Formats: sequence, structure tokens, C-alpha cells
Amino acid sequence: MFVRRKINKSGSISIYVVDKSRGRYDVVKSFGTAKTAAEADLLENRAREFVREQTGEPDTLFGSMTEAQLRDYASTLDQGRIELAGPELLYGSIFDRLGLGEGRDALFRHLVICRLFNPGSKRRVVDYVRQYLGTSIEVKPVYDLIDRLHLSDIVIGTEEDAAGASCFLFPLEQEASGKADGKELAKSRGPRPRVPQIQVALLQSADGKPLGCRMYEASMPAKKRNASLKRFFTLCHADNPPVVPYESRDLPHAFRINRMDLKVRPYNRRLKGRIEGHLCVSLAAYAVDVELQRMLRASDSAFTLAQIREAARTMFRLNYISPYTRRPKSVLAQPTPLQRQILDFIHQD
Repeated sequence: MFVRRKINKSGSISIYVVDKSRGRYDVVKSFGTAKTAAEADLLENRAREFVREQTGEPDTLFGSMTEAQLRDYASTLDQGRIELAGPELLYGSIFDRLGLGEGRDALFRHLVICRLFNPGSKRRVVDYVRQYLGTSIEVKPVYDLIDRLHLSDIVIGTEEDAAGASCFLFPLEQEASGKADGKELAKSRGPRPRVPQIQVALLQSADGKPLGCRMYEASMPAKKRNASLKRFFTLCHADNPPVVPYESRDLPHAFRINRMDLKVRPYNRRLKGRIEGHLCVSLAAYAVDVELQRMLRASDSAFTLAQIREAARTMFRLNYISPYTRRPKSVLAQPTPLQRQILDFIHQD
């Protein structure tokens, strides 16, 4: 069976599925008559789908293209049509499941996923969005969004999670980590400004799930800080959890991902708002990672975090314009068996 396009005397175009297996043209099914080429393309697309259903042929991206047509089309492909899909499919799915993006700018999602996929400076987010999502953004909107983020807006978990929670209080390491993605750190001119010492209060459930976070200046009076902590606990549905002071070096799992430090060190230490926004991104990324680890434990899965991260780095999709509908489409490249298993695991009900 194959699709036949017949041009009538009136100029209209009729689309048929015909069979020539008996030595003559037998019309299997008629798909109607089109007055324009665009309408004919749509009818022809339906006819091709009918042939694939009847013959059991695989549904391919290129339909019934000849080898020459396929080669010509492939020669027009550019790198801009091939995008990385893994981080969105894997980390983005868990991000959505936790409700971390509700009521927030879509750029926050990119910040969190990029911190999981390729942690570094905010400039890496710009590169990530441009290279892998095909959208150009500037650095300034990224920092503007970070300056608008508040830890009080991020509450993770339920009242059940808050039962038996503990609060860990530790100092935030603020020293510069060296060059940031090839960018030289600015040299100090004159005396350095006074930088307040920051303490972070991290509320965690009994099984290690982060529920919320707050930051305080170390010089804040204890009475004022305790009152703020009490309001924080009430917001997170926690009933007077114990507050355990820690040195940052004694808290190896907070804000770390599989031995990979999330580097909770803001670029500009003088801007408290930016420090808070940076903590918001780190907290959301930490929550996604902890949820992923919980899923692995609950299913007794043989997957490792390293395998999932590698799958995220090697899953691509192809963007194209449909020759039938003239609309943009995308298709995921055929996953390897391991990638398919990881996809099924992440998207399980």
C-alpha cells in the first residue's frame, strides 16, 4: 500500500491509499479532496499514518522519504536543532513533582536544574539556556530574579514531614573559591567593606528532607533570632524542633550533591539579598536531589546518582519543522536501554 496524490481537472487534489499487490490499482481508502497544497499535505499525512497502521511499519520521523531526500534533509541540519533534553526530563520532572516552580518565574526552574546538572556561576545558566534550550537571555535578568527571591517563599513538605524535624544552625562559608568560569575576580580597591557573618538555619525532616531555610547575621541578638526561628517553625508546621549548632565542616551532606559541593558561596558577598536568593536556588536543588535519593531507596533500585547524572548529559532531542503541518515539532532521540529504564523510573506514578 502507498499514498497516491491525484490532480483533478478542476485543479483540486485527491488523496488515496492504493494497493497494487494484485497487479492493478485498488483504492483502499479515500481521504478526500483538497483545494490547496497545504490541505493536501494534511490529508497526505493522515493517509501515511493509515498505511503505517495497516502495514505495521515503524512510525519514523522522516516518513516515506527516499534516501536522496533524507540525505538532502540531513545535510541541512545544524547544531541549533539538536538540544539537550536529559536535565529537563529527569531533574525537571522531580522539580515539578515537588511543586517548586508554582507561582515562580520559569527562569527559577532553569537556575535549579543548571545547579544540579552543571553547578557554577550564574553565567552558566545563560549558557545552559542558550545552548540547550535554544533561548537567549542576558545575565542581568538572572541576577534580578535572584535578588527577588526570598527564603520565606520556599516551604517544602507537609505537616507529616515536619513531625520529628530538626533544625541545624551553621555558618555560611563565604570565602571566594577562585576564578568563576574563567572570569577573573575583581581586585579590591581601598579597604574592604565590612561583611556581616551569616548563619544558616536548615530545617530537615527525620529522613533528611529539607523543609525550609533561613539566614541570620551572626551579630543578631539571640532573643530576636529565636523569635524569628519560632515563626519559621510555625510556617513549616514544625512543633518546637531541636536546634543543633554545627560547624560547616561537620555538616557534610547539607547543600551537597553526591560528594559534589553545591558551592553555596555568592559572587558578591556584600549583597545580602543576593546571598538569600542564592540560598533559595541551592535549597531547591538540594530538595530535588534528596527526593531522588529517596526514590532510589524506596524502589530498591540498582541505579546510582552518577548513572542518572550521566543519562541527563547524554539525552538529546531534535527540533524540526513538519513538512506536512509547517509547525515546529521535536522528537527525543532513541534512548539507550539504560536511559529508557531511568526515564521510566523517574516518571513512574
